[in-house]
Amino acid sequence: MANPRTHDPDAQLVRDDADPDERVVKADFGHKRNVKLPIDALELRAVKRRFTALNKDRLRRVQESLEPRQRVFIELLPLLFHINHPMLPGYLSNKTPCGISDYSPGKRCLQSARRMAKSFSYQRRAQRRYSIHALYLMGSTGTIAYSKTSDFDIWICHRPGLAEYDVEALREKACGIRSWAESLGLEVHFFLMDDVSFREQEHQQLTDENAGSSQHHLLLDEFYRTGLLVAGRYPVWWLVPPQYESQYDEYVDKLIVNRFIKANDTVDFGGLSQLPSEEFFGATLWQLYKAVDSPYKSILKILLMEAYASQYPDVEMLAIRFKKAVHNADVQLDQLDPYVMMCNTVEEYLFSRKELERLDLARRCFYFKVNEPMSKPDKGRRQSWRREAIRELINAWGWSRAKLVSLDRRRQWKIKRVLEERHVLVNELTRSYRALSQFGREQNSDLTINSADLNLLGRKLYVAFERKAGKVEMINPGVSKDLSEERLSVHPIEDDSQRGWAVFRGTVLVRDAPEHTPLKRTSSLLELLAWCHFNGLVNRNPTSISIQPPDCSLSQWELRCVLDCLQQMFPKGGLPENDMQSLAETATIRQAGLFINLAYDPMSKLTRNGMQLVSERIDPLSYGGQWENLAVHFEMVAITSWSEVLTFRYSGNTALLDCLCDYFAWTPVSSGRTPPPVPCFSFSSSRGPIIARRLEELFTELTEFFYRNHWRRYARYAIRIGQHYFVLQCEHDIPRYTELDSQGALLNHLGLPQPAFSPIGIDGRTLNDSPLQLALEHNREGVVQLFYQVQGGRARVYILDERGSLFHQSVAFHDRQTLLGQFQCFLEAVHFRMRNMIAPHSLSDNQEIECYQINRDNRDQFVLEKLQTTPYSGVRRYMDVQVIGDLESDHYGSFSIFCGDHEFSALEHGDRIFQRVAEHITHKRESGSSYPIYITDIDLNPTMLGTDNVDGVQSIHFLNYKKRIESLLNEALQKNRQL
Repeated sequence: MANPRTHDPDAQLVRDDADPDERVVKADFGHKRNVKLPIDALELRAVKRRFTALNKDRLRRVQESLEPRQRVFIELLPLLFHINHPMLPGYLSNKTPCGISDYSPGKRCLQSARRMAKSFSYQRRAQRRYSIHALYLMGSTGTIAYSKTSDFDIWICHRPGLAEYDVEALREKACGIRSWAESLGLEVHFFLMDDVSFREQEHQQLTDENAGSSQHHLLLDEFYRTGLLVAGRYPVWWLVPPQYESQYDEYVDKLIVNRFIKANDTVDFGGLSQLPSEEFFGATLWQLYKAVDSPYKSILKILLMEAYASQYPDVEMLAIRFKKAVHNADVQLDQLDPYVMMCNTVEEYLFSRKELERLDLARRCFYFKVNEPMSKPDKGRRQSWRREAIRELINAWGWSRAKLVSLDRRRQWKIKRVLEERHVLVNELTRSYRALSQFGREQNSDLTINSADLNLLGRKLYVAFERKAGKVEMINPGVSKDLSEERLSVHPIEDDSQRGWAVFRGTVLVRDAPEHTPLKRTSSLLELLAWCHFNGLVNRNPTSISIQPPDCSLSQWELRCVLDCLQQMFPKGGLPENDMQSLAETATIRQAGLFINLAYDPMSKLTRNGMQLVSERIDPLSYGGQWENLAVHFEMVAITSWSEVLTFRYSGNTALLDCLCDYFAWTPVSSGRTPPPVPCFSFSSSRGPIIARRLEELFTELTEFFYRNHWRRYARYAIRIGQHYFVLQCEHDIPRYTELDSQGALLNHLGLPQPAFSPIGIDGRTLNDSPLQLALEHNREGVVQLFYQVQGGRARVYILDERGSLFHQSVAFHDRQTLLGQFQCFLEAVHFRMRNMIAPHSLSDNQEIECYQINRDNRDQFVLEKLQTTPYSGVRRYMDVQVIGDLESDHYGSFSIFCGDHEFSALEHGDRIFQRVAEHITHKRESGSSYPIYITDIDLNPTMLGTDNVDGVQSIHFLNYKKRIESLLNEALQKNRQL
């Protein structure tokens, strides 16, 4: 059905002379409707004049509230959106949408424009269609609640159907004007609106200044009672009498169709006939979100919603009260002030419930919002209307001068008073939230807020109010400016029931502590100090904080160093804003600091005796001949992208690895982001600087290893800490560790099969005098590499297969050709089998096996000599030994060894099969020598190799099986030689 508010129909009007107030509208939208709504043209004009006069008076108050240099903003605001001029703020191009309906700049406006741009001249041009229908000021502007710290919320009501690129251009223009306003000392927020989309409840995305889908009717209520028309079309809502609000659409249709008004003279955001119950919850969440930074203002609005809920379903919103007064010609400017009306409504509600403490809180919230110190005398002879209005209110409330003085000193309140006030504020927010949530459940209301906005608001509230272990609670939600204390005392708590730390106000000795209540008690020292720092309790005077008793594990020097580090990392305890974009994403760590051995000396026994442990092995993670780990206690403080301050504690044998993995868990390796660097600090011992530097280097090296390489997902990193070894590898996209108790166990672990290429990094101080790290640095995907080092009559062999799995073996060494030949022969046979498997393989097209000999240079450093190799062929110096079948299957039942053409079957020889093979090979050797037996080929199903499918087969499976069978054969060979 066509809408006469959005079209300009050629309507035929048939009047009934017998009843002039009853008209049948015959329009081109194809139906008849009986409309029995009386309209008085004279009264309409009178109502519009009253609204216009009230609007003009409030705009005058806006100008009066501004500093002289700021008044140009209001004067020029409509002109800046009416034209595009390159010398005026906000200019982008001549094609930017502009032009405000029914607007023509006045003389003062043009003079202000010429003062800003001397070359400016205004040329009036007629436009067929205006891009902007109206400009409105919203919120506290022009009300008793406006102060120098208040911001401007401005609605730019543009033409419905404006192209998206034009809307974006208009948004950029508004950004330019906002920047100009900032240069005048004004905080301005622009909101692009169109009345058609608003009526259809198509709301913008939730932001820090936009309520999104959380409230519609409540936002409309606020708009109608606080909105000031700066230029353009007035709201048609003005003209609909309050008693016809329930028939709002029909009434507006009649106004337009019967030509009492023109459709292009007004904007229509819809009526306020009812307030849906399902809107209360989303609106409450939004106000709780705002309460995190402005609790007093939000509590007042939440209490208003409680008052509305108490009237449900016959809710008389403030905008309707406001309209009734204007239509009844009861236009008293101060009494119609939106915030005075809100305060009166909340007072009526709380007084009716006899909740006097909440009533006093509501009045305090209103007083703080007005921000007019009434304990101080009026400045000058002229008294402002705001001071007169608030004076009348506080006289009616019966407030004493002492109370006014206390409230006016709110910004200087100290910790005890702030904690009391915070308790009251949080309790009130919690109580209101529960009450309105219960109201929603009782009404069986579905939420009008969409799930995305609900999640964002929930996260903001979670950050602000949720308590959890290690979280530093912010105790000053916009109450006081300075919580710093002249004196604080830090005490260790070491009784049977608990261990931890406490901070007291003033100098409190140990003997007097039971008589005092601590400001804060925590199990973590860093959490306690971070709480003091981020809440601004710590005075920068070095003597402002003391330790009781002075001879405890924490020294005054260490305490001051920790506080200095917190100040350096997080100046003045400032936190980054957790904007909606950050809340829409998973929380990450933005900044962190790690404190090692806080209030703990790992060498305390020696330190107390005035001694130090001296050793050539200085690595603090494996210090001295006993490989002692000096980094045993860790405390981290971190700020997340949601602006939470969190602390973490780790102690024990795996403390460092737990700390590392938990830190990296905040940033999955596939996220494309790199964890921020972690500055490390340690002040408890003489080794502190070395410990801190070592940990910083380790964090940096691990970050580089896992987050800056294409193979990071499967990479492994090995490190020794104390007597144990640890291997870090990603599990579910996050580095996790495996603990190993010996170097042999480490090498075996590094030889495990991998799902994809998994290169190995190794801490430089983990393996003493070992060439393995040098070999690992040469590892390449898809290539099998053999490294060997000759030591006496034996060779230490390392093989890195195509996926980076490490094979190691110590074998007897006769000559290079024998050593390399047998491995080359075996690997070529294995690769032939792998290439003929059905599934894809991970070998490169290059079948050559890279071989390196490990030597030492003249500085006794390990070096690699690459050896020239060719595919194995030609004369063999030893017999082919092929293994077929699984050694564990059915007690050797399917296991055979072929020596040349001769088969030895477990079915025939049972558990003596290895002895028979050894005897056969010994007899076949011309010299009868007993040098080791080498296997040249293995033929097994993937399941026999320990993997479920052919995709998982890699060279390490065959090498490990080869090593195992060769060990059994060579044991049998040695037994035969001893007989």
